[in-house]
Amino acid sequence: MEIAIIGAGAAGLAAAAALTKTHNVMVFEQSKDLGGLWQAQVDFKNTALYPSLRTNLPAALMAFLDFPFDPQLIPPELGDYPGPKAVADYLKAFSEEKCLQPLIKFDHKVTSVTRHSSGWLIKFNAHTPLTADAIVVCNGHYTTPNLPLIAGLEHLANPPRHAKHYVEPGDFAGQRVVVWGSNASGIDLVREISPQARAVFWCGHSDERSAFVSDLENVSICADLEAVTSDGIVLRDKQLLTGIDEVLFCTGYQYDFPFLDSEIIKTEAHRVQGLYQQILAIQQPNLAFIGLPYLVVPFPLFQIQSQWLAKVFSGDVDLSRMPKRQKTPRETSQRPPERSELDRGFHRLGDQQIGYLTNLIDEANLTDLPVNFIQMLKAAQRIKQRNPCHYRDIRLDLQDPAGPPLA
Repeated sequence: MEIAIIGAGAAGLAAAAALTKTHNVMVFEQSKDLGGLWQAQVDFKNTALYPSLRTNLPAALMAFLDFPFDPQLIPPELGDYPGPKAVADYLKAFSEEKCLQPLIKFDHKVTSVTRHSSGWLIKFNAHTPLTADAIVVCNGHYTTPNLPLIAGLEHLANPPRHAKHYVEPGDFAGQRVVVWGSNASGIDLVREISPQARAVFWCGHSDERSAFVSDLENVSICADLEAVTSDGIVLRDKQLLTGIDEVLFCTGYQYDFPFLDSEIIKTEAHRVQGLYQQILAIQQPNLAFIGLPYLVVPFPLFQIQSQWLAKVFSGDVDLSRMPKRQKTPRETSQRPPERSELDRGFHRLGDQQIGYLTNLIDEANLTDLPVNFIQMLKAAQRIKQRNPCHYRDIRLDLQDPAGPPLA
């Protein structure tokens, strides 16, 4: 098959490495470099990254399963948790090891993908259209910010910002700041802004937030936002916040595939409908997506999804269990049946990721997950649970995957 992969980030590289073993692969990347989210940045003004960012997983877990993360890529002061440059360098080394760079066509922004005979027609911003037998979408989901619709935002002293546009904590010096969002970026930015700000009001609905700021005196744990009035910001518990200078949304990103028509795949802000195993389009089984799940160990997940897909495209996976019609997201995912299909966390795996990966491995007869991978994942989780404020400062003993003793 002639397979077109859209995006040369981590997911696209994983897909190319797996699919090129049995098929002809083309990778289309809109920028001048590979790495996707992790590309070396001139600045950080319009990216989900920021200068101080460190991964929230140690390098040993960030790496693809067959290509260890070289510790020499990480500055010693960062320990086991690399920053953007180290991850970008790692992805470049992976692409060189797997001989992927000759497959990548840079400066090829895909503008549309439409049905063409039994395959697909791909159009670009400034290049001749091409055809392919199958499409693998790997454009990530950290581009289009999720901006909550809150009544009365015009009453704010300054327009709200999104974490995508955050660069330095100095922008919030001496101010009263609302940060809304309880996941990784919310945790990081509350901790980074707090020393500079006069006060930080951390809004959200996670009950675990206080553990991440127990050492910060000027951070208040607050409920979600409900509305903004001329009097101040009204929270869900009816508390009123007054004198707020800045509001920072750490509310995540939306799935966005502007090159795909809604007749091909139905996408809402927080879920992609009609997929088998969160990868393969049920009504278009030569269309696939790598990397939709989140709250996961990303690079190994991309790799196993891609290896599963390579077996599917080679006819080595029994798809008799795949529905013949497009069912609801709840019917076609690995989600427990009690979860509502309207749940915005539809693609969130979390503690279900090992079961999900094991299911893919069994279906495609892939190599089992390494035992030390699971052990290190548990050790990293344990360290973060017991040391939520400074877990990145504690090193995993890679010779002892169970992890160092914890105080």
